[in-house]
Amino acid sequence: MIKWFLQREWLSVSVVGSAAIIVFVGIDFLFQGPAALGPAALLASSLFFSRRWPYVGTALVVAGTIWQMNSVAAPLVSGAASALSLLLVAAFANSFWRQVAVIVTNILGISVVWQSTFGASSVLREFGISLTGENATWLTFLLGSTAVVSVNSLSWILGRFLITKDTYVGTPLDRAVITHTQAKLSLDVATSNERLAIVSDLTDLLIQRISAVVSLAEGAKFASRRDPESAIRSLDRIESSAQSAQSELRKLYDLLQKGADLSAAPPNIEDLGQLMVLMRELGYNANISIDGEPFAINEGAQLCVYRIVFEALENVKKNSVVGADVTVDFYWTTEGLQVLVKDNGIEAARRARVSTVEDLASYTVEDDVDALVKPITGATLNAMKERASLYEGNIEVTKVPGVGFTLSAMFPHLKAVAGE
Repeated sequence: MIKWFLQREWLSVSVVGSAAIIVFVGIDFLFQGPAALGPAALLASSLFFSRRWPYVGTALVVAGTIWQMNSVAAPLVSGAASALSLLLVAAFANSFWRQVAVIVTNILGISVVWQSTFGASSVLREFGISLTGENATWLTFLLGSTAVVSVNSLSWILGRFLITKDTYVGTPLDRAVITHTQAKLSLDVATSNERLAIVSDLTDLLIQRISAVVSLAEGAKFASRRDPESAIRSLDRIESSAQSAQSELRKLYDLLQKGADLSAAPPNIEDLGQLMVLMRELGYNANISIDGEPFAINEGAQLCVYRIVFEALENVKKNSVVGADVTVDFYWTTEGLQVLVKDNGIEAARRARVSTVEDLASYTVEDDVDALVKPITGATLNAMKERASLYEGNIEVTKVPGVGFTLSAMFPHLKAVAGE
């Protein structure tokens, strides 16, 4: 049903609203006469507006309920339209109006129950039911209020459930979010594995340092018996070795504080296709191209390239509007690799704001000056450059005036450094 409202907005509300007027208003007219037509019509017509304008739908429910309480003896069947209206508001309105609608609808429902129970023209008397004692009256009011609040709450919950299920669960957007989460987890796992490999190397080095300290201490012990001055020189060497061991131990401690024992295959260049699918599902026009003959590189280099592209795409999502074009180009040479990540985020943002082609094509002199003079910096970019330098690579980010940004990652000797 929710998909129908999403795909056929005006048709869906027209059908539902018309059906409510025919059924609910017709029943109220048959049982309660012409006096019920006005409030019943207001309550039923709220369904025409709750999808698009929740404040109008809520206002009609308020007006219809107040009119009903002042002119009709018994509650209207059209009161069910208020629950349906609440369902639509819960499904399609923002958080503020969802909360307002459920609070207002419950207050109105409890007011109708109060009037029906304690009012001078009690509905129970219309059906020949007489409540003996104040306790019975209060119990009836509490049961009726509980029923009204339960129905309204269930309508609200059902609306949230349906919109969540049909819009997110199992949809391309949901799969895109899962893919993005998996990509980030894969990077975290790969980083942890790198950290553990460094820990292993530091541990071996630390053992060597401590062994040297022990050997020097033993040598100084025997040398001091013959030449006391040699013991002082040995102590200096022991101090130096102990300080080196302490430094390595500090590095080891810092690494262990950051990492956990995780193991999984790190992401590689082939996994970038999934990231491009993710970008398209999120609304970007993303494409990837490969020029040249790829050659095999080790896991560390593949992770480095993957991380650079991943961070570049993350930056596009943060700074570009949905609908921007994103391209990832791989240029393989006999010895190296160049990766270009280009977007037109500035152009797409301007296109969303302007109305003419002339305005879209124009950009100022300040844009050219900024592109030439202002350096592009950031902690993420610095980390990417450090990672690329491990494989004799270099990263440059440039701003194309009026268009967007281009990231270029150059690895001229990648085959010699990381080839398999």
